[in-house]
Amino acid sequence: MQFNRIKFQWIWRVVSAVGGGGLICLLMVVNTYADTVAAEQFHQRAISAYTAGNIDDAKSLFADALKEDDKYIPAYLARGYILQYERNYQAAVDDFSKVIELDSSRHEAWFRRGIEYFNLGEFEKSVADFEQYAEFRPEQKPFLWQLGIAYYYTGQHQEGRQLFESHQNVNSHDVENAVWHFLCVSKLEGFEAARKALISLDGDTRVPMMQVYALFKGYGTEEDVLKAAHAGTAVDGGLIRQSFYAHLYLGLYHEAKGDADKSFDYMLKAAQHYKSNGYMGEVARVHRDWLKNKNKTSVDPPSTVSK
Repeated sequence: MQFNRIKFQWIWRVVSAVGGGGLICLLMVVNTYADTVAAEQFHQRAISAYTAGNIDDAKSLFADALKEDDKYIPAYLARGYILQYERNYQAAVDDFSKVIELDSSRHEAWFRRGIEYFNLGEFEKSVADFEQYAEFRPEQKPFLWQLGIAYYYTGQHQEGRQLFESHQNVNSHDVENAVWHFLCVSKLEGFEAARKALISLDGDTRVPMMQVYALFKGYGTEEDVLKAAHAGTAVDGGLIRQSFYAHLYLGLYHEAKGDADKSFDYMLKAAQHYKSNGYMGEVARVHRDWLKNKNKTSVDPPSTVSK
């Protein structure tokens, strides 16, 4: 009823002002305005439902908002966030793509779609979206470690190296940044060169990250990493999280060393046995699948040299 009153008020005004000649075009404006108002109300109800923990109701209300106005960007964006949280990767890509189609200046949609393209293993598209986001927000590029990781998978190791070096300037306590920098350098110059170029840091309080750092630096061992991860005092999932990071970075360590079997074994445990719900948990899953695909597509030539 409220929307009908709005329409009648506008119709009365435009008829009084311009007569019947322009009425059809103006009625289209009135209808569009009313549809947008209706979409906004559904959107607000969806936000309330989501805040109350009623996720399915929220998604249904977002869909209702888009039935009223299929160009209502806030509903696509908010629903995309929910789909992202639910790991519905392709559906999230679709919603963020719609936002970009309607308004390409919405930089958060480029960033979010870049994440989902990475989760789908579409690394080139992920890099393109993160780079577009960085064009909108150049001051954020040093913080964009997600782009650095995506560069590793596209083989843009020099770009990755530079990104992680810039990230060090804004985050000097992150062993993970140092390790991904190591991985890029190792692809460019070899394992020992990467060890010499390993970024110095101020310390990382997370267990077992300093043991991971020592391993990559050359004065620690795998056993040190695993012992620290499993022998801590963390509770409420903390030990699982520690074990996840231990296995993730042991997998990456053996990849840098060229031991594909050990790398895959550790990554499999990180992705499945010690599964993490965070961004790096997705990296472990994506890396596991990436290794599987590499093994499927690589064909070793027959050896003519006895071992």
